[in-house]
Amino acid sequence: MISLREYADSDLERLVDLANNENVSRYLVYTFPYPYTTKDADWWISIGSKQNGAITRVIEYQGVFVGSVGINPQCGWRDHLGEIGYWVAEDYWGKGIATAALREMTDYGFTSRSFRKLFAPVLAPNIASMRVLEKCGYHREAILKDEVQKGGIYFDKHHFARHRE
Repeated sequence: MISLREYADSDLERLVDLANNENVSRYLVYTFPYPYTTKDADWWISIGSKQNGAITRVIEYQGVFVGSVGINPQCGWRDHLGEIGYWVAEDYWGKGIATAALREMTDYGFTSRSFRKLFAPVLAPNIASMRVLEKCGYHREAILKDEVQKGGIYFDKHHFARHRE
């Protein structure tokens, strides 16, 4: 159904096309701005997707770039942890793509990278993302009130995690 691969310079235009969507960026981190420009995509492909040891992959569905999934390793006394995140272009929502990509990246994180625990912060209104995490065996560990400010709005952050079995 899906495959994961590393970013390539040739992904620049497609990344801008997919990411420059307010509905996609609405609940994502500050490194995923809206509007999403060629400069943002160039930075992401050349630096951001690899920064601090990040493991970031393009999600392909039927051979087409439709989103991204990745793990940001933590450091110091938290170096057994990885923050996992994902997004899928709006035209591909509801097809199980995010669930398939999260399952594959979770397996990779636990088997190939030996993380003990993977976690995902999710803003309160993003119910669809919470369902994806639950389908992949993640559990809500905490709700942090007014944890994130984005666009002048404060959001509760739901902290989901899964432990290596």
